[in-house]
Amino acid sequence: MDYEMFRIKVYDCWDLFMHANQFPYVGRCYAWARRETARTVADMSKPERDELFDLVIPEWNRAVRTFYAGCWYNVAFLGNETPHLHAHLIPRYDSDVIIKNIEFRDPNPKGNYSPYPKRQLSPDVIAHIKNTLEFLLKG
Repeated sequence: MDYEMFRIKVYDCWDLFMHANQFPYVGRCYAWARRETARTVADMSKPERDELFDLVIPEWNRAVRTFYAGCWYNVAFLGNETPHLHAHLIPRYDSDVIIKNIEFRDPNPKGNYSPYPKRQLSPDVIAHIKNTLEFLLKG
């Protein structure tokens, strides 16, 4: 998979990518540490930590709340499959979100985001979501 096509914003210490799987958590992203040697949360430098928590996550959260009316979000540092420092940003919803006639419904809005139903979205829908996030994150 060409992950570069999912990059939506570049910061000093982080790259923000739209997660390839947008269903059912539309607006789902991950922040990827730009420093190649960063592997775990314990490896996070102060500049990386400050930028992630003071800039990247708040900007992403505002974008998701603005366009998709997200009401909450989860941040997960896993690294189970990819041993590099990254944070999953998962929006949570109390009500359905409709995009291009597709209903995105959080299957467990007050509980763990996983497991969740998966659905392949058309390239048109993926492009619409990515373009919307890029527009809202400009600045």
